[in-house]
Amino acid sequence: MEINLAEKLKSLRKEKNVSQEKLARYLNVSFQAVSRWETGGAYPDISLLPEIARFFGITVDELLQAEKLDEKKLYQEYEDRGWELWRNGRVSEMLALWEEAYHKMPNNVEVKEMLMSAYFDMDKAKYRNEIIELGTELYNSDVDNYYKGQAIEEIAFLYAEEGDIEMAKRWVRKSYQFIHSQEMLYMGILTEGKYLIEHFRYINYWYLRKLFYLAACLSGCKDIPGGIAYTQAVDKAVVQLYELVYPGDDMEFESLKLLCSQHRGIAEDEIALGGEESVVRHHLTRAMECARKSLHVVEHDLTHPLVMGWKVFAAPSDNKQVMRLLKEELAWECFDSCRDKDWFAALEKEAAELAE
Repeated sequence: MEINLAEKLKSLRKEKNVSQEKLARYLNVSFQAVSRWETGGAYPDISLLPEIARFFGITVDELLQAEKLDEKKLYQEYEDRGWELWRNGRVSEMLALWEEAYHKMPNNVEVKEMLMSAYFDMDKAKYRNEIIELGTELYNSDVDNYYKGQAIEEIAFLYAEEGDIEMAKRWVRKSYQFIHSQEMLYMGILTEGKYLIEHFRYINYWYLRKLFYLAACLSGCKDIPGGIAYTQAVDKAVVQLYELVYPGDDMEFESLKLLCSQHRGIAEDEIALGGEESVVRHHLTRAMECARKSLHVVEHDLTHPLVMGWKVFAAPSDNKQVMRLLKEELAWECFDSCRDKDWFAALEKEAAELAE
């Protein structure tokens, strides 16, 4: 049994493609100790067996030649809990949850990606080393391009925020061009109806979401040709796309939050441009409509052609996040010129009442 354990440890480590040093760091022992275990010159303390098994994603029984841990079921439990925490803005609790999951499943690709993203969302500067280590592992692993893409994106943004544009560009060059992306190529070769529709809605949902963030990047640029007038026109175009894809604002909670922000931003730009009060009023009223609808999102499948069948989850337990945000934004100094208008006072009053 002891000789089998030594061989099992060596076999598992090579199968997972991890070094003795990494296993040693996880167990808080020296790498020499791990080396001795694998040669049979010494054996791990019995109290370390659960930790060793957890590191390799198996049970103690399997470590001693028994069955494998059901990681798929365990991961789903963590994902459900993490999703609810994220939707309610409880990012620090979500990070702690994924750190716990990583300790139990340190070689699970999905756990690595979720932990990397949790570090990224929580504090890129504080957790830069963890993001780079996890992201590099994902990129160098034999995993789907989705995970590689997440790693590339977050590491590139991390370096860019630090001002290291050359390193950011180096990571960006590892990604796939939009026109030759895996998603686009799949759309060109798939012929099976049901799967084709699933892929079609997936692309439309995520690419529209990315378009919103790209528009937000333009709005934050100080010296862009055309200035505020151009970025506002882009925002209006993105809003029109959202309203085309999701008629009647029938969309998920998170998308309503984005659309509310977009309308508020257009109104803010209109004031900065010295534009029409009617335009400001229209977009702030639409922002309020989005915030109001976000309070009552129920779980259902969409029937809109471009995203048909996409699952919408019910609003999170803290369903007043969008309304609270709009309430805060209406108090911004940029809207002082509207504060004596009856329609603006009505919006402020409604936001204050519904945010409580």
